[in-house]
Amino acid sequence: MELATGLASPRETLVEEILELAAQLGKRIAADARGKQMAAAQSALEASMADRQLLADYEQQQQRIHSLEVAGKPIEPEDKRKLADLHGKVIASPVIKNLLKAQADYFELMTLVSHQIEEAALSGQ
Repeated sequence: MELATGLASPRETLVEEILELAAQLGKRIAADARGKQMAAAQSALEASMADRQLLADYEQQQQRIHSLEVAGKPIEPEDKRKLADLHGKVIASPVIKNLLKAQADYFELMTLVSHQIEEAALSGQ
């Protein structure tokens, strides 16, 4: 939103500066080992149709069981067996294991970053 003079308001300028800093931070995070691991793990999953389908099937079965629980309906033994089978396949997949490890490490980094930003923002420094 520009003023009639064509100049950005001080608020808009500040927002633009914050977004620029965020973009720079994103680039630095991508350069960190955890950022690189996360990108590589996501690429590996994207390259593996079988693992993507396995995750989708697992999530769908989890959702099915959750929906039955919420509705107070019985969960059939076949549904439990299917979830257990899919769970076993998920944890056996090297691609998915690598992704889960990368996600945990990345989440740890992002939590540290978030806390640092919040601390600085609230202290006014």
